[in-house]
Amino acid sequence: MDKFYLSNGAAVVFSGGSGEYSVCLSVNIGHVNEPKLGLANLFERVLLFQVKGIIPVFGGTMTAYTAVGDDLEEVLAKVSQIFNATSITEEYVELAKNAIVKQTMDAAPLTVRRAKLLYKHTAFGADLVRTTEEYLQSVNSCSVEDVRSFANTFYTGSNLVLVISGQKKPVAEIKQLANKYFGNIPVGLKMPKLDSNIYTGGYGRMDVSDGLTRLMFGWDVKHLTVSDSPAANVMMSMFLRRLERAYADAGVNDANVEFKIAGYYGLRTMRVTVTSRFAGAKELTDIFVKALNRICDTEASVSRMEKSRNAAMVEKLDKYEKSDNKALETAWQLIGRGDMYNISNRIMGISDTSEHDVKVIARTVFRKRRPTYIVVAEPDEEAYSYQELVQMIGCEALLKDNEKA
Repeated sequence: MDKFYLSNGAAVVFSGGSGEYSVCLSVNIGHVNEPKLGLANLFERVLLFQVKGIIPVFGGTMTAYTAVGDDLEEVLAKVSQIFNATSITEEYVELAKNAIVKQTMDAAPLTVRRAKLLYKHTAFGADLVRTTEEYLQSVNSCSVEDVRSFANTFYTGSNLVLVISGQKKPVAEIKQLANKYFGNIPVGLKMPKLDSNIYTGGYGRMDVSDGLTRLMFGWDVKHLTVSDSPAANVMMSMFLRRLERAYADAGVNDANVEFKIAGYYGLRTMRVTVTSRFAGAKELTDIFVKALNRICDTEASVSRMEKSRNAAMVEKLDKYEKSDNKALETAWQLIGRGDMYNISNRIMGISDTSEHDVKVIARTVFRKRRPTYIVVAEPDEEAYSYQELVQMIGCEALLKDNEKA
C-alpha cells in the first residue's frame, strides 16, 4: 500500500489490486459529532438528492462514500461531486426534512427498531439516544445556514481519508489525480475522536404483544486489538454454530440467531439476537448461557476447530474479496484506529488460531466486561434479572466491583 497526504491534510491510500477501481471517501464525522441533532442526516440527504452513482455508508462517527468503475479519473470525479456539485438551498433542505420525517415515522412503531434503540440506551446510556419526537423536533428546527455551517466545518481536508483500490498505477499519477479533484478542499479543523469509555451495559425490558420472544445480548469489544481479530473471528463462527445446534437439540426449532459486531457511535459491541415464537425468555437464556459457558470453559475438538477456522476464513474472504469492501475497510481503519493494517494478513491469521486462543478470547469478551441483556416479550413473560444472568455467566465479581466503583 502507498500512503501520502495532500497539502490540505487529506490522507490518500492506494492499495493496488486488480479489476475495476473502487474509490472510498471517508469523513471523520457522524451524528455523534453534530452540533445539533439531525444535522448530519440532513446534510447527507441534501447531498444524495444531487450526487448520483455514490454508495453511502453512514455511521456514528464516520461517513463513507464509495464509487466504482473502470476509469480511475472518472471514478474520482464522481466522488468529488460531494464537494463541487452540492447546493444547500431551502428547497433541498425541506425535501430532506420531509424524507427524514416520513422514514422515521414509518419505522418508529417497528418492534425491531424499538428493540435496537433500547439496546443502545442500555449499552451506552440514555444521553446518546433520543426519542422519535425529540429527534424530529430538532431536525425540523434546523435552518439552511445550520446545514451549510455543518458542511463547511466538517467536510474539510483534515477530516478526509481517500482510499483507492484497483489496477496498479504509478504513485505520481495517483498523487496528481488526488490533488486535481481533492486538493482544493479547505484544510479546516481536525475532529478529535469520540471518548471511547461510554459503554455501560445493563438490563432492558420491553413488553410486546405479538407472540414473539426476542433476546439481545451484548458485550463491549473496543478493547480487542488487531492481533485479537483472528481468534475473535473463529470464536464467533464457532459460537454461532453451537448456538444454532443447541437450540435445535433442545427442540426450539424455530429459534433464529443473529451474531454480529454491531457498530454504534463509532464503537463496537459483539451482539447476539435470539428470536422464537415457541420458547420463553428463560428457556432461550438457559440454552444461550450453557453454550456460552461451554466455549469459555472447554477447548474445542480438532474437527470443530478445523470447521470453525474454515468457516471464519470463508466468511472474511467473501466479505473482503471485492475491491469496494477493501477500500471502505482501509478508510475506516485509518479513521477508527488511526493506522491501517493488511486485511489479508488478518484473514490468513485465522489458520494459525488454536483452540486455546478461542477459549481465551471468549473469556476476555464474555467474562471481563459487563453484558447488555435486553428482553422483548409478552407482558406476562417471565425472564431472568440482570443479576441472575451475570451470575449464570460467571462474572458476578466484575459486577460487584463496578457497583463499588
